[in-house]
Amino acid sequence: MYCRIGLLIGCLLYSIIAQGQYFLSSKHYGLASGIGHRHINTSFIDSHGRKIILSANDLAFFENGNFKTVSFPDSYSTKGLNTIYEDDLGNYWISESFEWFYPFGIRHTFVFLPNHQFIPAEQKLPYSINIESIRSDERRQLVIGTQQGEIYTYSAQKNRMVRKLKYSNAPIKVLYAQNNRIVFCEVTDISLDKKIVVIDYAGKILYEESLSNRLCQSVLEVGHEFYALYLRYDAHQKKSMELVKLGTNTRMQGNINQTFFYLTGITYEPKHKTIVLYHNNKIQFLNENLQVKYEHNFANAIHHLLADGHGNLFLSTDNGFSIIRVQKGQIQTYLYNPNIEAVEENYSCRSILKIDKTHLVVNTNRSRQLLDLTTGKSVVLPPLRPEASVDFVLSILPDEQGNIWFGEQLLGSTNLKTRKNQIYYSNYETRIWAMENYQDGFLLGLEKKGIGHYHKATQRVDFRKKNIPKALQESTVYDFYKTKNQVYIASSSGLYVLDSLDKITEIEYPKEQKKATYFINTFVVGNPTRLCLATEEGILLLDTSTGQITPFIRDKTFANVKFLSCYATQNGYWASTEQGIWHFDNQGNLLKIYTELDGLTNNECNTLAHYQDEQGVLYFGGINGLNVINPVAFPSQHQEGNILLKKVAIFSNQVLSQVQTQISTPRIFLKTNENTLKIEVAYNDYQYDCDKRFYYTTQANQLEWTPFLEEELRLENLPYGKTTVYVKVVACNNFSQSSIKSIEINREYPIYFRWYFWVLVGGGLVLGVWGVVQLYAYNYRLRNLKLKALVDRQTVRLQENIQFRDDLLKLLVHDVRHPIISFNNLTDKLNLLIRRNEHERLLQLGAESKHRSESLLWLVDNLILWIQSSNKNETVVPQNVDLVVLINRIIRSYSNDIDFRRLTFVIEPAVFIGKVDERLFVIVMRNIIFNTIEYAKSGSSIQIRLSRNTHLLTIDCQNFMHSETEPQPELQGLKMGLSVLKAILKKQSIELTNEKVGEIYHTKLVIPE
Repeated sequence: MYCRIGLLIGCLLYSIIAQGQYFLSSKHYGLASGIGHRHINTSFIDSHGRKIILSANDLAFFENGNFKTVSFPDSYSTKGLNTIYEDDLGNYWISESFEWFYPFGIRHTFVFLPNHQFIPAEQKLPYSINIESIRSDERRQLVIGTQQGEIYTYSAQKNRMVRKLKYSNAPIKVLYAQNNRIVFCEVTDISLDKKIVVIDYAGKILYEESLSNRLCQSVLEVGHEFYALYLRYDAHQKKSMELVKLGTNTRMQGNINQTFFYLTGITYEPKHKTIVLYHNNKIQFLNENLQVKYEHNFANAIHHLLADGHGNLFLSTDNGFSIIRVQKGQIQTYLYNPNIEAVEENYSCRSILKIDKTHLVVNTNRSRQLLDLTTGKSVVLPPLRPEASVDFVLSILPDEQGNIWFGEQLLGSTNLKTRKNQIYYSNYETRIWAMENYQDGFLLGLEKKGIGHYHKATQRVDFRKKNIPKALQESTVYDFYKTKNQVYIASSSGLYVLDSLDKITEIEYPKEQKKATYFINTFVVGNPTRLCLATEEGILLLDTSTGQITPFIRDKTFANVKFLSCYATQNGYWASTEQGIWHFDNQGNLLKIYTELDGLTNNECNTLAHYQDEQGVLYFGGINGLNVINPVAFPSQHQEGNILLKKVAIFSNQVLSQVQTQISTPRIFLKTNENTLKIEVAYNDYQYDCDKRFYYTTQANQLEWTPFLEEELRLENLPYGKTTVYVKVVACNNFSQSSIKSIEINREYPIYFRWYFWVLVGGGLVLGVWGVVQLYAYNYRLRNLKLKALVDRQTVRLQENIQFRDDLLKLLVHDVRHPIISFNNLTDKLNLLIRRNEHERLLQLGAESKHRSESLLWLVDNLILWIQSSNKNETVVPQNVDLVVLINRIIRSYSNDIDFRRLTFVIEPAVFIGKVDERLFVIVMRNIIFNTIEYAKSGSSIQIRLSRNTHLLTIDCQNFMHSETEPQPELQGLKMGLSVLKAILKKQSIELTNEKVGEIYHTKLVIPE
């Protein structure tokens, strides 16, 4: 038995048929979910919304689908603590009763502190009392009934206990304490109560009633009215249940299970404004007049029932903990098999036809069913094939004469009144998936055979081969849509159109679009110019005037879903799929996906299993029954829930830089180098049985959403500045009412994005341009100054060169003049000796002339070479030479003059090697020696001394001057040749001086080595 119960209840999600006003879906938690014990005594929700359950041996906190358990000390309980209330300090007061199923008759009480420690209640109360019952009010003030007939209130914050009333000496069980009202019973014994009393917090009695043979189980307040649930005993001690509105005659009575009579209680579900009564394994939904609106039986015994205020009921059972989500029943279901173990008993549906206001014909795998919508009962129509016990007929079609035709491996009709069949055609090589009235018969959509034409007159089928595309000939045809002059054909190979000339052409789909098409309908009711196509990959819209095909669904995330049908209604578009029934608005936005959690018999719908009647009601068949939807009965529903940011991890180039956990506002600030975020979100919408799907987008229009998994969103390469990320959570496939949270991310701009940076840059550019202009102007002026200086230098140099050339010319003339005069004298001598015919002297004169000419030629050559090098701007070329040899050679060139003047030369030392420019040295020394010969006193001795001192060569020429030959003062002791040379020598850093010391003239030449 428990195996069967485990399969039924232990499923993650299960649904039930909603034949009444409500539909229940459930999420069950057992031992595999982390509960320490399958026997759950009670559940509780504290002031912070934390959910707590008490089992036989532990306390468990329920958070995000997980249980965190705290075990009781062994000495605290033998049957498990079964009541829990919270005081104004957040402590939990947990009690164990003598009878575990009653919240009164307390055996002992413990206080569970926030630090997860248990202490006896006596350690918290100011003084000792014998506790019979405990409740807490909306201010979390404890209201305690004692075994001595007293009622106390206790504030943990003030550590103050106040006695409100001493009613009697009998035990007092407090059953309600809210809104300044306290409801209690005076106890006779464990199974009977004497009175029920209502007082205010001042202790004033507001209502009092004697109870005879009744035990009050629980009390609740609804709209300022009190409802009390009693167990009544008759004369034979048989127990019954009685629910009474206090002070009125409104009551409800019922039989109860005599064994589990104690498993009874009431609660109020505020979202749907209903009283919920539970007994053993059954719950009933009651209105304020105690009329039953809906009831349901569960597989497990219910120990306690708690409403969370958000449409959920927390069931504590003998086999775990269940959360029941209560919904208004809007989907009607038929042919449903609730036994999940007997799948062979399911009704798997195909084509559907409504024949009148209350009856449907549904083709199923268990033969054709004639369904009465008012009673929910169906009648099996006889098989089309007499030899078969059941047949799975695919297609159905009413003809123009009112007959109903059926197609499968045969074609026939059935008289629904007489229940007789008539077969017109059979073909066991294929099946008939679709039919349409055409000309004098039907167009047949065949399985892997394309189309055929059935002629009623001949009762034959024409398998059309001419003018039919080859792909269509091998396809399965699922649907036809007939207009005035055309028939559109939906097939596994695409969409085709049959024109009035019996020619079939294919309508091209967009590239890469899967072609299988299952259904054709008008997009706007009564307007065939725009067709809606349900395909293997989304819903498409066809403009029949242009042939243009466009997608209907706006979100590309759902564009690849296989759709089996699509119907236009007064409340958007409804489409069947293998993943539930999808609801879109008129613009193609997905509003909700209806599944088993919303009351469908099964999520998987079947091909062909859909129909829309004249009132717009939709019928969708699946693998386990039929779902009926009236679209106008599905208004948008507000969805509770809030998206919270649990944690934000911030990365800089994939390196974690900071983690934020205390996030009060949805604003995140990043530094310039931080470009990646990982956001953990949490969401609680109080729909525990629903899967939550998370999406995000950065688009302001929020048209395209990207899914992310495990409540963790990672964003990389975030731009600078403000980025708004929208996070959406879809619960129970409700897209229209999904919660959306915007998160503002501000990434700090780099310095070059700041306005003042560009002001500075602009200012810098202006200053730079101004500086460049000024620099250019300065360089322009400087260049002009340099050019002027260069011109001035060149002018001076030119003048110097001109002067230098003049000096050279003078020097040349000066130095050449004497040899010419000398040769002129020789010429005169030569003429004289020739006239006298003195041959010997002629020979001597010739030898002398040769010697003098060689010496003079040497002097002139040196002069000319040096002048040439000076014209070419060549510098001096010093080399080591014997200066004494050069001086003697110069002296020999003036031997006649020396002899004539009877001069003698003394050169010291005899050998002196110096590093000089030989040509310049010869020119200078020739002029010095020439001047010395000319100025020297006849018969005197001329001394030439050479010396060296610190890289300086000094040539000192000394001679005695004759008064008649003394040089003019303006020439500073130098004649014209040396005066010209002095300026030239100065440029070569050669110093030439002349001074008179007594009667001796010193001509000094200082040459740097």
